[in-house]
Amino acid sequence: MKKIVFRRSALTTVAIAAIFGANTAWAELDSVQLEVINGNHGDPWTINILQPFFEKTLPEASGGKITAHSVPYTELGMSGFEMMDLLRLGTNDITWGVPGYLSGEAPIAEGLELPGITGDYNLMFQAQDAYREIFDEALRENFNAKLIFFSQQPALQAYCRLSPQEIENFSLDTMKGKKSRIHSTSFADFVEAYGGVPVTIPFVDVIPGLERGVIDCALTAPTAAYAAKIGQVANTVVEIRSGYTTHFFAMNLDTWNGLNAETQEFLTEQFAKVEQEARDYTPHMQEIAAQCLGEGPCELGEPAGMAYVKMTPEDEQALRQRVEETVLPRWASRCGPTCADEWNSALSGILGMTIKSQ
Repeated sequence: MKKIVFRRSALTTVAIAAIFGANTAWAELDSVQLEVINGNHGDPWTINILQPFFEKTLPEASGGKITAHSVPYTELGMSGFEMMDLLRLGTNDITWGVPGYLSGEAPIAEGLELPGITGDYNLMFQAQDAYREIFDEALRENFNAKLIFFSQQPALQAYCRLSPQEIENFSLDTMKGKKSRIHSTSFADFVEAYGGVPVTIPFVDVIPGLERGVIDCALTAPTAAYAAKIGQVANTVVEIRSGYTTHFFAMNLDTWNGLNAETQEFLTEQFAKVEQEARDYTPHMQEIAAQCLGEGPCELGEPAGMAYVKMTPEDEQALRQRVEETVLPRWASRCGPTCADEWNSALSGILGMTIKSQ
């Protein structure tokens, strides 16, 4: 009896100590509510990882000291291009973003997601880690913001309206002259590299654009394509080597600098955890999205029933060469005299590509 009582007492003591320790740690945190603009409301990362992180995980992990009001940008009627301007003004504390949307003011940031450079998600993760400091510095210098973590989408593909003959006899040449939706200057270079015609429109205009013939194809991630019901207006998934796209979350520097050291340390740990969770989710969702866009089975809803066409190994090699000869040097020229050296130093060894001196 005494032994049992002792064990219960010890357990109780440990539990009380744990609770007391947690309360002590929480007491050192600032009480703050963060205003967050999140990613696309239909995106699985937003639904299953990012919204729950801000609205549930952060409050629970902080004992209620840190809360967040998180709203997807698509529910606010935004295009996505204005996100960093709002963050810089202090309209909100944290925002989701896409590197390509920063190409006008911070072209060095776009170097992380140049099309055609990453054909494997593990390479993408390595590239993110290698480019992290460069990306963070670009946000600090241009937007009064701090990189807090990366997210991403599965490998980008083209979603097109093709004729039965084009589907049956598909090659890279089939894409010549096709009007393709893109979201950045470098993706315009990519489309031109394979002979297409780039058209820059917000993602929200992709479906009506395909329906009305404004565009023939849209380059985007499979999860975003399925969520947008792209199969209703396009009939073919073209597995063209577009690479992966990185998303990022940034915090206004004034907000960050206004937090005490304990809160900054706590948030840094939480941001690292959610970044890893998003990474672990990527290969899983890539497989599911492929099934859902095709004939199924689809755990997200009804399969879209789209046809799949692939490039030959010869076409893939030809496109990779065009990326290295066209996309990379054009970006470096726009970016400035030091960008090529910074990019080569960070990524050349990982990706096996080099920006040659002009």
